[in-house]
Amino acid sequence: MKSLLKNRGMSELQKRLMERFQRLKYREKLRIICFLTGLLPLSVMGIFCYHQTVRLLYTQEYRAMDSAIQTAVAATDTQIRVYEGLLTYLSSSEVVFRAPFQDASQRIDTYEFLNYEFDVFLKSIYVLHPEVVQITVYNAQSDLTHGKQLRSISDLEEQPWYTPEAITAMPAWYLNADGTLQVIQRLPEPYEKYVQSYSENCIGITLEPEYFFQVLENVSSDSRIKVASARQLLYSWSAPTLDGGRREQGKWYSLTDETTLADWEILLEKPSRILAEPISRMSAVIVLIILTCLILIVVISGFWARLFMKRINLFYGHIQEVKNGNLQLDVRDDCPDEIGDLTNSFQEMLDRLNRLIREDYQNKILLREAELKALQAQINPHFLYNCLSLINSRALLAGQPEISRMSQLLSVFYRTTLNKGRSETTLENELKNVKSYLEIQKLLHEELFDVTWQVEPELPEMQLPNLILQPLVENALVHGILPNKPKKGRLFLAVSRVMDQLRFTILDNGAGIPAEKLPTLLLTDSGGYGLKNVNERLKLTYGEDYGLNIQSIQGESTMVTFCIPVKEADESIKERKG
Repeated sequence: MKSLLKNRGMSELQKRLMERFQRLKYREKLRIICFLTGLLPLSVMGIFCYHQTVRLLYTQEYRAMDSAIQTAVAATDTQIRVYEGLLTYLSSSEVVFRAPFQDASQRIDTYEFLNYEFDVFLKSIYVLHPEVVQITVYNAQSDLTHGKQLRSISDLEEQPWYTPEAITAMPAWYLNADGTLQVIQRLPEPYEKYVQSYSENCIGITLEPEYFFQVLENVSSDSRIKVASARQLLYSWSAPTLDGGRREQGKWYSLTDETTLADWEILLEKPSRILAEPISRMSAVIVLIILTCLILIVVISGFWARLFMKRINLFYGHIQEVKNGNLQLDVRDDCPDEIGDLTNSFQEMLDRLNRLIREDYQNKILLREAELKALQAQINPHFLYNCLSLINSRALLAGQPEISRMSQLLSVFYRTTLNKGRSETTLENELKNVKSYLEIQKLLHEELFDVTWQVEPELPEMQLPNLILQPLVENALVHGILPNKPKKGRLFLAVSRVMDQLRFTILDNGAGIPAEKLPTLLLTDSGGYGLKNVNERLKLTYGEDYGLNIQSIQGESTMVTFCIPVKEADESIKERKG
């Protein structure tokens, strides 16, 4: 009986509430509906988002740590690969493993070998790797030493890591007593031609740990990183945000991983407060958003109810005007709600439609102009080549070989320079362009200079930016060799492959460049197609690590070098051939 009375009382209450709701004005009904519709999902979503956010933030932090340590391993492996490859290259060099076997009694021969072969070879390595602190060959054959480059193996006994078993035929890494990092391995026996054997001599490359592990400092901005081998702690770094105070004395979360090449263990640690701070901030943001939304629901629901029908009818009227052909309307709405967005989007559509109508006429005019310029670009080169061909034939008929030679060189020069309007060319065409330019200059200046080419055979087929080499050669002639006429000019051009890069060298014995001008040479615009332009094109094409390197001795010589990567080009060529 009580349950029946209770159910009857509930139904009567619902009935009275529905009757009262029906008597409300339509505007009040909209306010209530908007508030209730927003309140229920907002409450559910707020609770759900809080729990999901906490879980996701923890997951995100762990993933960030895992990604950071993977990045650290990859970066460290890259560094190891570079310097172990360099060490292997040095140990296989005949100049290096012959050094300890020099006969000290033959002073002249030994002096010439150490100073003119051994030192020169190591200096070439320092030029390619200026970050290397020292390259040392440790001599176990005799007491023969030579500066820091050739030392007795007894020097290694001062190092805390040294034992005879610590140095093998494979590269090994150790931290020296002075804090430097060294990779070392034994040298092969130079007199064993058919069996690979190793002597007691060894070679080591010394590096600064701060440089070698510098890449790890960018892995994480709020962590502590340690790198250790089986014998030593090689490196330790803490982010500047970790002050080492009380806040870092709590719990730490850590991840470890090993490098592929050297079996180093990399430890990444992060204090628990770092993981907790984003959760606290996000929780506060979620609560603030929920409270703000509740207040906005109350305010906006009333405002929306008053303007809902009025604004929709006004918007509908604008649509009818556009339908009748009136496109010059201003229907912007300053209210930041859905109808305001819809009205403003409609206005943007009208503005875009009017703009497209205007641009259609302008595009037709620009299209005509582009077609005319394209036609001129096709006519002018052909007209130039035809003129040069006519000059060549007339010169041959008139018995003027120099004029014929000049016209042929100009034809090759402008054909490779214009390159059919393309911004990229082949290495072969770039070299043809420079050769034709130099031949023209020789004819103009009556052999005032000599040119020496040193182009490595079987260079890869690759694309490079058009007109990269010719402006550098022109600078060497115009600003170096030609102003120094009493002196016989000599120009040296070299193209060689160094590991995964193509190296270009332009060397002249001209007037040189003042030392005070060198630092600003690549930062100053010149009157023509100068060094700054070439330097910027190299950096835009291949990245900030690539660009011109200029060295000069005033009154004696100037050398310009630059490198471009060839690995990607080689792979693309292999794919085409496959």
